[in-house]
Amino acid sequence: MTGHLILVPTPIGNLGDLTDRAREALRHADLVACEDTRRTGGLLKHLEIEKPLLRFDDHASEAAFERVGLELLSGRTVAYCSDAGMPGINDPGFEIARAARAAGAKVTVLPGASAVLLAVVASGLPCHTFSFWGYLPNRSEPRRTMLRKLGTEEETVVVFETPHRIHETLSELEELLPDREVALGRELTKLHETWYRGTPAQVKQQLGREDRGEMVLVLAGAAAKRLVTEVLSDFEGGVLPPWAQAFLAAAREGGMTLREAVKPLAKHLGVSASELYRIAADI
Repeated sequence: MTGHLILVPTPIGNLGDLTDRAREALRHADLVACEDTRRTGGLLKHLEIEKPLLRFDDHASEAAFERVGLELLSGRTVAYCSDAGMPGINDPGFEIARAARAAGAKVTVLPGASAVLLAVVASGLPCHTFSFWGYLPNRSEPRRTMLRKLGTEEETVVVFETPHRIHETLSELEELLPDREVALGRELTKLHETWYRGTPAQVKQQLGREDRGEMVLVLAGAAAKRLVTEVLSDFEGGVLPPWAQAFLAAAREGGMTLREAVKPLAKHLGVSASELYRIAADI
């Protein structure tokens, strides 16, 4: 008999993000493996579902692997949940999936919530290519070494950070990558979801003394275009230079929309066309 392992994404904050397929998978599973039985137990209680739970975290014992293998070899269905989001991203989901495949079981991954994808799209930074590096190191020196490395990556970079370390991390970014554009998301999908954007110094100032809630930090890649505000600081008064304003006016008179007109100008200035459009629209 062939068992079935289902990787079930769970909400990263808002319980309304649980899909119908995820709910049904949990309802029909014979066993629910999870990172934290208390957290997943609370979710199941909310859903009015009673299932046996098996702790399967980064330190999963041989007994846990054997239990999952026995269930699958017996033809049963095992659902696996991380604490929040998509299983396999920064959790042992890939290990239980490898074990299931080794046992000849069917493996299904359900679509659902992902803090990584949400953050990179909501950041406003380029997301056609990006990389995810999990949590930054706890200690300062290894973290600074990691930040230096991430500063050389050409694509947008996503990392997780804890509330009690975020201020120190932003200070280190301010020192190491002072001109890099960053976006910090706090309490994603929850009632008080908040985004802070700008240079590390600007984000640190916006954040203030706030030190609550899970946080996702997104860094612009080394190849990212400069902030329009940085480019404008090169011109007197911090506004578009007269020649740029004249170009936009002539393009509009020629029948182009403002959105069409800013594209060649943005390419010439080496900045984001969407950001330049927002500024030009206010002129």
